[in-house]
Amino acid sequence: MKVLAIGGSGGMGRAAVRAALSYDFVSEIVVAGVDSKLAERFVSALKDTRVRSIYLDVTHKASLHQAIREVDVVLNSAGPFFRFGVPILTAAIDEGKHYCDICDDWQPTVEMLKLSAKAQRNKVTAVIGLGASPGIANLLCVKAATALDNVDTIVSAWKLSGAVNEDDGFSQAAAKGQVDAAAVHLMHCLSENICTLQEGKLVNATALEHSQIDFPNLGALDVWSLGHPEAVTLIRRFPELKHCYNGMLGIHDTVDQLRQVAKAVTEGQISVDDAARILTDRDGRKTRQNHLAKTVRNDIPGLLAYAKGYKNGQATSAGAFIKNLPTGGMATITGIPQALFLPMLHHGQLQRIGVFAPEEIIDPDVFFARLGTFCEGDGVGLTVLTSS
Repeated sequence: MKVLAIGGSGGMGRAAVRAALSYDFVSEIVVAGVDSKLAERFVSALKDTRVRSIYLDVTHKASLHQAIREVDVVLNSAGPFFRFGVPILTAAIDEGKHYCDICDDWQPTVEMLKLSAKAQRNKVTAVIGLGASPGIANLLCVKAATALDNVDTIVSAWKLSGAVNEDDGFSQAAAKGQVDAAAVHLMHCLSENICTLQEGKLVNATALEHSQIDFPNLGALDVWSLGHPEAVTLIRRFPELKHCYNGMLGIHDTVDQLRQVAKAVTEGQISVDDAARILTDRDGRKTRQNHLAKTVRNDIPGLLAYAKGYKNGQATSAGAFIKNLPTGGMATITGIPQALFLPMLHHGQLQRIGVFAPEEIIDPDVFFARLGTFCEGDGVGLTVLTSS
């Protein structure tokens, strides 16, 4: 299997490439991106003859198609996905190549799912949003929801304090004029209308709306809404759903600042990129993350899923989370799930063709068993709880 890792020298891409190299059936990985020096340094450090790097500007259509044409599978880690998701998936489908990404924006998710018929004609299997959230979160939602007989509400949530990377030796500050893609994504989510499921209908809403969920054994948890794709995809897996959204945990003391910066973007006072620079200012970011880590409850998992509905005719809620995660922070928690697309595809565990969200095509138990091989301890420690 030959793999093109677009954005493969970025933090999440590096985690995906390292994980992919653990599989003997992978014969070649091409690390592609615009930062040639970083890619070359990363590839050299891997000391594996199966890996090489190329310069690739994904906005140059002919070069993108040529790079895709020479491989079997595309792993796309190049964000922000509201800019690059649709064109890269379109190119992969046009070339008849299987595809997986870590898209965490709801707008391109909707557009990419519309490409499913074209992917079917070209015999392509594509999974979009196979990272942490979306990705792990979606499959936790499946575990929580299927613990009930009927489900009407699903919420996925994650700690903002955990959205940091450990230095793997290749982390570097953005060059002059560049900005962190993850921060751009966050500010895009906060400053644009988001899509949530309310009363069985997908509606536009404002980010950072506050709610509470009564999580089994943990009690009331505060959640602030965010525009991740779970709300627009989980209804495809659970058409009976009435309410669904994604949100952040543990931001009591920073939500006002986030709202202020988002408002400045919405009103045209600053750009999304400038807002991202404010959030990623080295001193300010470090202070915020340290504060968040101190204020959020330690007993709350970094990523969880909540479902509410009925069990045996009684109103019941269920929660799901995993106790163990790969070490390395947000990069590995996002990049390794993406790499798991490869063995699931190779071993025939993804039997359908088309474009899918993770919960539509992936068996959660298969996924978590594979993820567990990258975790310290005894697997992922998948936990599903129901209210009494």
